[in-house]
Amino acid sequence: MLNMLSNSRVRNPRRQMPFSALPFLLAVFALATPTSKAVENVNHPISITEAQIFVTGTSARVRIKLFAEDLNLFHELEANERDNIPPAELRRGLELHRTFLLEKFTLRNAAGEAYEGQVVDIQAFEIPEEGIPIDDLMLHTTTYALEYPFAEPPEFLTIQQDISDENFILPSEMKLTLHQAGTELTYTESLKPGEAETLRFDWSDSKLTSESTDEEWEEWFEKQREETLGITSYSSVYSFIYIEPAEVRHEVLIPLANLKMVLPMKHEDPAFIEVDEQDDVRTLIRNWLTGVNPTSVNGQPVEPEFSRIDFYGLDLKDFAKQSEARKVSLTNGRVGIILTYRPREDSVRSVDMTWDKFHSSVVRKIQSVVFSYPNTLSRFEFSRFNEAEENILHWQADESILPKPIEAVAVSQPPPARRSLPVGTVVLCALALVVQLFSPKALSRTAVSMLVMSAVMWPFLRTEIDDPFSTPTQLADSKASEVFQSLHQGAYRALDFGTEERIYEVLETAVDGQLLESLYLQFRESLAMKEQGGAVARVQSLSYGESTREPQATDTVWPGFRYRSRWTVSGTVEHWGHVHERQNQFCAVFNIEPREGFWKITDMQIEEQESVSSKPRLRKF
Repeated sequence: MLNMLSNSRVRNPRRQMPFSALPFLLAVFALATPTSKAVENVNHPISITEAQIFVTGTSARVRIKLFAEDLNLFHELEANERDNIPPAELRRGLELHRTFLLEKFTLRNAAGEAYEGQVVDIQAFEIPEEGIPIDDLMLHTTTYALEYPFAEPPEFLTIQQDISDENFILPSEMKLTLHQAGTELTYTESLKPGEAETLRFDWSDSKLTSESTDEEWEEWFEKQREETLGITSYSSVYSFIYIEPAEVRHEVLIPLANLKMVLPMKHEDPAFIEVDEQDDVRTLIRNWLTGVNPTSVNGQPVEPEFSRIDFYGLDLKDFAKQSEARKVSLTNGRVGIILTYRPREDSVRSVDMTWDKFHSSVVRKIQSVVFSYPNTLSRFEFSRFNEAEENILHWQADESILPKPIEAVAVSQPPPARRSLPVGTVVLCALALVVQLFSPKALSRTAVSMLVMSAVMWPFLRTEIDDPFSTPTQLADSKASEVFQSLHQGAYRALDFGTEERIYEVLETAVDGQLLESLYLQFRESLAMKEQGGAVARVQSLSYGESTREPQATDTVWPGFRYRSRWTVSGTVEHWGHVHERQNQFCAVFNIEPREGFWKITDMQIEEQESVSSKPRLRKF
């Protein structure tokens, strides 16, 4: 079934009489007759065609109906002295138009490659012996039957018409109707020269019929959205604005065909942009979007970083993934641009974002979906028809949602037992012992004097030392767990702050300075989603499993301790209107020690690391 781009273009069979596809197509051709408007166009040349496409898993059968006027417009038929087009000239025009249609009407696959078609039949108008007057050409129609075979059922078809002269001076319009075999869905559209429409097909066994219920229809449409992660239109500009604690991102998805009308792209193949030509296009895009669209974060103007400029084909549905380098079709390719704005200090507190790069025909409006933390969704429209002030997206954070600085954890352990040591007495006794060693036969008078003086000095010259005979008081296991989790959670929360300088500053309240950089890098690495271009996930939750206190290490500063913990961190990365969720599980041994009266993590040795789950989820809006 067709994944229709707009519900208004889809005929719902539950609201009309069911029909068989092929008789329907033939009936359309049989009933179509020139209108008075068409006759008026004799003096104002315009090519008006009707294209009916019937798609099966093995081919597309196309019927293109046109007025005889087209033969004169594009092949310059020569009239005789009575202003009649002779039969020979009409037949010449009919034959030339076979090749003309195959060149000007194209069907392309997901990669943008054109299917090779052939004209299998011509239902020509009747040609009188005297020919047809030039003024009567709009009264005669002919139908060309074309066939495009497929090697396998197509997931995508891109239909494009270029029925015009070389300079696009002669206007043209094609009224398109497309039907897929085995379904009761019909797609209609009107195409101008150079325009293309892309449709996605569902060849599964799930069929919608005139008897299908509302629930079945909604389920089918929702399935299409889920499979394409919400990017269902192949000719629309998509805009997603993410306001997060550490940055603001504007993600813009633009069809290459639209962008070509704005930028002077250079490419050797008229239908594709090769890999070695894409860097030049990236440069054009950077120049196009640099110094424009004024944006302020926390009241300070910020220039964007071009985080990504990627080229996508139709087969890539998740635009958050890094695209592989390959040529892309100008007809159905797209460019994903991510503009990142980072605060100069602290977290994102306010945003004023403008978009003023418009084009008269292809970028007149940009409908943006805005996601702001902690979990708010809204819409905003940038338009060339707005006043300047109306094109500014204003956002202000509620103070209650801003990331809170981590509070240092004070060491509250009672001091170890102490003993008072009589330094004078000990020194004199030691000297008396030395003297006596040199006079072993009898007690030395000097030694006796020293012992008497040591007794007198007992109350004086005393100092306190740690009691070597008492056992140091250890932190209770429950308190050790509380201290560890507070420091551990605080280290992860530091990643919510904007600049790296600020992240380090906050992280230092939980981590000793020597471990600061390596722990920061390890945490970032554990949260990085490589399949999302290395984006770092926002931590949503931390849960702890089996945790135990380890035997004390000899080099651990009292009352420090070693702690083994198993934990699961859940994070999300949001791009292009959908959420990538990931859970990672770790087991590590930590060293926790006092530093200047506060607990700090001074070492971490990871023992196990594994990915528990990773899945995308479509945002509902």
